[in-house]
Order: sequence, then structure tokens, then C-alpha cells
Amino acid sequence: AGSEYVRFYSELLSSEKLLQAARRLGYTLAFLPHPSVQAHLEHFTIAPEVEVLGAQTEYRDVFAQSDLLVTDYSSVVFDFAYLRKPVIYTHFDASSFFGGNHTYTKGYFDYERDGFGEVETDLEGTVERIISYMEEGCVLKEGYRQRIDAFFAFDDRENCRRVTQAILERTGKK
Repeated sequence: AGSEYVRFYSELLSSEKLLQAARRLGYTLAFLPHPSVQAHLEHFTIAPEVEVLGAQTEYRDVFAQSDLLVTDYSSVVFDFAYLRKPVIYTHFDASSFFGGNHTYTKGYFDYERDGFGEVETDLEGTVERIISYMEEGCVLKEGYRQRIDAFFAFDDRENCRRVTQAILERTGKK
């Protein structure tokens, strides 16, 4: 029962194959649902060993501690990819998501062409891809590293300075 979203993530977060691989390879699985989903967690089936992160969780802490991000369409992927860490997109609901049943509308970013990781379309493919990454130590694949490097204009610690400078220039305060 429940939505396609609840069914998919319930199956993923209770997949015995995935849980066994995580234990065998020394990984902890964590689930950080979108803030709008937090109030509905009782509808999900989540294995006890999966760490469910609450709304108070700082994304920057999760990103710093995580080796791999599995997401559907979340824009947090840009922050994670900026850290040069691997990403898996799981588009189990692509037909309904892109078919007008969601607030999302397609823009310039095509996940297959521009994305920072593989796009999986079902539970089995997603589980297999996660396990494959864990078995390889969650190393970012070179093709995706190149795509990430080409996407971001800057790779330094000067973004705040650049933004401040641009604001000052536009307001005439240099």
C-alpha cells in the first residue's frame, strides 16, 4: 500500500540483499527523507539497522560523513557531487514524475547526459548499483569526475569572496 515513492523506498530500505552487503562490506545505510516526508515516516518499512536521519540533521554533516548518495531528483546532488563523491539516481517513477503528476518540470539538466552518476530505473538495478559501489570502496568513476569538473566553474574556497564582490560591484560599492 501507499504511494509509489513509499513502496520503492520501503523495499530499498528493507532489502535483505542490500543489508547483507552493507554488513559484509562495513557500510552503514542512512535515510534522510525530504523535510516534507519526515512527518510520514510511519508509512515506510525501514530495517532497524538503517539509520533514519531527522529534520534537524545538517546536510553538510551528512555529506562530509557519507561515501555515496542515492537520490531520485533532489538538488542536494549538486552539493554532494561538488565534493567529488559518487551519486546514484534512482528514477523508479520517471513516467509519473516527468509525466505531469509532479511539480517538477524538465529543464536543461538531463540526468543521463549531464548527471553525476548512473541512473537506475528499478529496485533491482538500484540495489545492484549500490552494492557495486560499496564493493569498489565508493570510488567516483573517472567519467563522472570529468563531468563534475566540467560542470562547476570553480573548484576552490573563494565562492563567498566572488559573490560578495559581485554584489558590491552591482550596488556600486566596490
